Amino acid sequence: MTFVMPFLIILMIIYAFIRVMNSGRMKKRILGSRLRWMLGGYAAILLICTGVSPLLPDNKEINYKILNDTQDLDKESTELYEAASEGNIDSIDNKFINKKWSLDYVGQKLAIATENDELISTAIIVERKTTNDGKIEAVHYKTRSGVNNMEITELENPLRIELNENTLTIMNPEKVQLKFSQFQQAFTVNQFTGEKPFSRATHFYGGTSILYLKIPKDLELVDKSGINYQFIE
Repeated sequence: MTFVMPFLIILMIIYAFIRVMNSGRMKKRILGSRLRWMLGGYAAILLICTGVSPLLPDNKEINYKILNDTQDLDKESTELYEAASEGNIDSIDNKFINKKWSLDYVGQKLAIATENDELISTAIIVERKTTNDGKIEAVHYKTRSGVNNMEITELENPLRIELNENTLTIMNPEKVQLKFSQFQQAFTVNQFTGEKPFSRATHFYGGTSILYLKIPKDLELVDKSGINYQFIE
């Protein structure tokens, strides 16, 4: 029914146009040859656009995951941060685990740095173990992200960390360039459907990113980057 009504309206316009064309008196007073061609061409464009519109791809043909409610994204981000900041990582769903590391380290001090002193867009939470086991365990947690109603979580790269001698370097994920295209009805159709030409806006949901570190009991962290990390009490 969405496409039937505009089609009927266009047929009515064409019918009225033909009636006017057949009226000799009105033809002489109003319509010149150029004007007739302009109106005829416009009517043809309306008819073509209406016929092609149902053939354009719709949501049924899209194979990405759909985000139906952004409130769910806000809720899972809040729950992830609260669980991590309280040390309750066992309660975090495994689906939010992006990557794990287990690093051997026996030094007494560990410097924390970033690559080229860049700003890290990840919260860092540190938990001290009850023993000095010579291992640094790291887990990167990440909630879902999306553009408009499309989930793009699987397209994102994980956080990167690198242990070199006595320095742990934390690096942002490698950038991913994504290009999106969407079909929109032509103006000739929108004037009947009522949709405004610039009514569609883009919304981005970044999700929450957390790096959870478990370090040996007596290991001293030396901050060389200005990273704002917090310890589990």
